[in-house]
Amino acid sequence: MSDKVKKVFKHAIYILLTNTIYWFAVYFTYLWLSGFSTMLAFLGNLAFILFGLSLDWMMYRFYESKKCIDLLKKEKDLDKPYRVMQLQLESFVSFRTVLYIFYGIIAIFSQIMVFYPELIGGNIGSFIKANSYSILLLVAFERIGEQFSKDREKAGEILENLKTELSEKQE
Repeated sequence: MSDKVKKVFKHAIYILLTNTIYWFAVYFTYLWLSGFSTMLAFLGNLAFILFGLSLDWMMYRFYESKKCIDLLKKEKDLDKPYRVMQLQLESFVSFRTVLYIFYGIIAIFSQIMVFYPELIGGNIGSFIKANSYSILLLVAFERIGEQFSKDREKAGEILENLKTELSEKQE
């Protein structure tokens, strides 16, 4: 088996496993919260989306940070922690990708239910209907986060340029 096929297989297994875990977490939280209110169930789903995007962002920030490199440098034997990170990053599929796949599948099943409402019923049908537009929330939150980061970066550049220009003028 070639390395590319092995890599694709690893990614597919990871995606399947994480989507299954995520589905159980979201589904059972939905069942629990919908017993109180469908609005609470919606807000719970919203929290899961925000948590997933935040987790993904924090993980990448940590791996890119100087703190991560400093922690690695403190290790006496660098091979072991490096191999662990390499294994994680090479077989890793971002949680954002997992969210997109999960909510994409929900959107597909929700559309199928429009044409064949009797196909999926009960709690699972209600769950799919309640989450049918969640992919739009995911896209919206991701875009807002990206835009916020761009705005902060641009503001930092402007402030740095102002600081440089003003310090040159004072000299």
